[in-house]
Amino acid sequence: MNKDAQHLRPVADVIEANSAEFRKRALDHPADLSVWTKLYTASQTMLSAMREGRVDAALVEISSNLLGCEDLAVVEIARETGVVEFLITEGLSTEKRDALIHRARFLDSCIELGKASIAVDRGKNQDALASIGVSALVPLWADERSSGAMVLFQLLPQRSGFDAEDREVLQLLSLYAGQCLRSQTRV
Repeated sequence: MNKDAQHLRPVADVIEANSAEFRKRALDHPADLSVWTKLYTASQTMLSAMREGRVDAALVEISSNLLGCEDLAVVEIARETGVVEFLITEGLSTEKRDALIHRARFLDSCIELGKASIAVDRGKNQDALASIGVSALVPLWADERSSGAMVLFQLLPQRSGFDAEDREVLQLLSLYAGQCLRSQTRV
């Protein structure tokens, strides 16, 4: 097993176990098929991407196909300087890019591991996120050196917001996407 595969194995094992559980629940609970199908699809997409070394593309795919958002960025914020590095962008306008750069310290303060912030939920942070056009902020990691988040902007026109199934997918991403993405970039 190569060095990169060794870094991914523990998280891959967890995602694989969850994926099997999502599939089982989809079969056992046809009334709740939508949520389990979305979770199964997201987890399988992440597993496949980890094996192929394309986690960044998988995050765009999940955002677009499962969440209805083609306007996003994955950012890393340097804790010491507040400098924003764009790891992934899709459909990001100059204005939104500038908003993320200028609000880096605020974004960093919103990154609470394991908990996605959704603008329509309304609260102090959510209102501020909505004011810069953010629909959801998905924490990916936070350590002493940096924090990372997936920032989703405007949803597709046919979408009015995130439903319960979408929130489960956002939660899944907040738990595993950061580990997958950072493991992919290790040398």
